[in-house]
Amino acid sequence: MTGIRLGISGLGSAAGFMIRAATEDPRIILAAAADPLQHPREAFVRDFGAVGHESFVDLCKDPTLEAIYIASPHEFHAEQAILALEHGKHVIVEKPLALALADCDDVIRAAAKSGKIVIVGHTHAFDPSIMKIRELALGGEFGRLGMILTFNYTDFLYRPRRPEELVTARGGGIAFNQISHQIDMVRAVAGVNVRSVRANVGRLDPSRPTEGNSTVFLDLDDGAAASLIYSGYDFFDSDELHGWIAESGVEKPTEGHSASKRLLQTDTRPERERRHLLAYGSRTFSSTKMHLPHFGTFIASFERADVRVTADGIAVFDAEGKRDIPLLTTSTMPGHRNVLNALWAAAREGQPCIHDASWGKTTLEIILGVLASAQERCEIGVNPMQSALRHDSSASKTNSVPQASHRRPLAQSAFP
Repeated sequence: MTGIRLGISGLGSAAGFMIRAATEDPRIILAAAADPLQHPREAFVRDFGAVGHESFVDLCKDPTLEAIYIASPHEFHAEQAILALEHGKHVIVEKPLALALADCDDVIRAAAKSGKIVIVGHTHAFDPSIMKIRELALGGEFGRLGMILTFNYTDFLYRPRRPEELVTARGGGIAFNQISHQIDMVRAVAGVNVRSVRANVGRLDPSRPTEGNSTVFLDLDDGAAASLIYSGYDFFDSDELHGWIAESGVEKPTEGHSASKRLLQTDTRPERERRHLLAYGSRTFSSTKMHLPHFGTFIASFERADVRVTADGIAVFDAEGKRDIPLLTTSTMPGHRNVLNALWAAAREGQPCIHDASWGKTTLEIILGVLASAQERCEIGVNPMQSALRHDSSASKTNSVPQASHRRPLAQSAFP
């Protein structure tokens, strides 16, 4: 079979990981890219003998491309996905699929009309360890799933940011960027719908005026539940509990607590300029020994075992004690490589991917439910079949936190 000619929209930090994964996959041809910045565009053209465009429209018009990977700012995801589909391209779009549920519906309709594929990713649900736990859960290896705990403490809020990345209504903060990973991991492993969400979120630093910490409880359809904890305030670093292996799978300094916050306070360069240094062509990936990617601590509890994500696979704790199950990989970006595997399987072998546009819409509904639950201090019901009817779809056009009308009074809730 011929390789898939892939175009890239947005040559920022996210694209760098996917590009690296694509260079290791002989089935993928990096053929073109679009970015308004000259330096990353020229670096991409030089490295791959590819075509560079300033305009996303011009990228879509390229008749040689079969698929487009969208890693532009969040507020453009839905618009660009629809345009790519209308030009007959398969689409991989970074999370979130959109910032409004109505926009998700537009993407779903465009995909159905075009007959092309939409894959929402990369999220850490594509990590080999999470995919393995999903396999064990759906196969009934350890009996019924009872609960999931996932928590992550990072420096997220103090990494270099563009202004809109600190505006919630434009997709900034941890809700759309980080909690989305946790939601996708839980949904993938559980394999059932989320029934409701109860959440608290915080804004603890006025200089970074968006959500930076969260406590989320998800009630699942089959009676299981999940607790999701996240903090991006760069004090404690939960990689300390993961053998000082970073999210991407590389070893990191053991004294990194608050390093990003201190650098933000002392570096005199404009933050936007520092953000551009993460773009393609300006960033060097580590050549140290690679482990598996992860997103903090993840533990799934079944009837007969607890299963935890480790640096090189998973650990099973059952009646006989502990045993490690290594998950060997030759890829330096195995999570991103699994996204490309899903693209190939769908485009060339007709195998559907669960992380399609409808999946992306449901994850967005849960994200909006987190924000609404925190604001209204109540439990928010989730119904993937009717989600467009229940949340304000204008969140991407305002500066307000999304509202939710489908809520259970506390007296009738699981949270008395």
